[in-house]
Amino acid sequence: MREARAVAPERPVRQRDAQATKARIFRAATREFGAHGYAGARIEKIVSRAGCSIRMIYHHYGSKAALYRAVVEGAYRDLREQEAALGFDLDDPMGCLERLLRFTMRYFAEHPDFEGIIRSENDLRGRVVGTSHAIENSGAALKARLAQIIAAGEAKGLFRPGIDPLKLYVTITALSRFHLANGHSLSAILGADLRAETWRADWTEWAADLLRRQVSRSTVSP
Repeated sequence: MREARAVAPERPVRQRDAQATKARIFRAATREFGAHGYAGARIEKIVSRAGCSIRMIYHHYGSKAALYRAVVEGAYRDLREQEAALGFDLDDPMGCLERLLRFTMRYFAEHPDFEGIIRSENDLRGRVVGTSHAIENSGAALKARLAQIIAAGEAKGLFRPGIDPLKLYVTITALSRFHLANGHSLSAILGADLRAETWRADWTEWAADLLRRQVSRSTVSP
């Protein structure tokens, strides 16, 4: 009599395949939306890059708009999670701000798709960021952390009084993004390659010095 052969369940394999397909779609969509914005992005290009059928996109995400929302929320989630992982030491508030600045500059430089997504959201007047509770909550958490760092700096006599967390983060993002978003035009106008690694390294040190001078108590006139 033949022994019965055990048959491995197929469901876990199918689930893994489905998750892998969904992940490929997400990565392909991030590149497409980052490069062309919501209006310019083409589902056909996402399908080709992801190596799946159009049916799979609508199966996993429902619509182009829902896929775009998932990409935008995912992009901000990744940024906020990596920020949170920096592990700020409030005993060194100046170091906290410099670490955040250097991280933010590096993050934007290494994630050009995110720059494109930000540009797309501004073109759409905040279609996702203005309606996403997840993005709003993560932004509130960042402002709260910045407020803690500022308070620690003031308590130690290192920071000047009255620093606004919101203005401080806008300053950090401006220093981190402006030269990237306008690199081609500024390079042509000023005769310097703002995309070169050496220029960006010098700019990082310049930006860090500006930030220290901006928040330092020693810059306050007597």
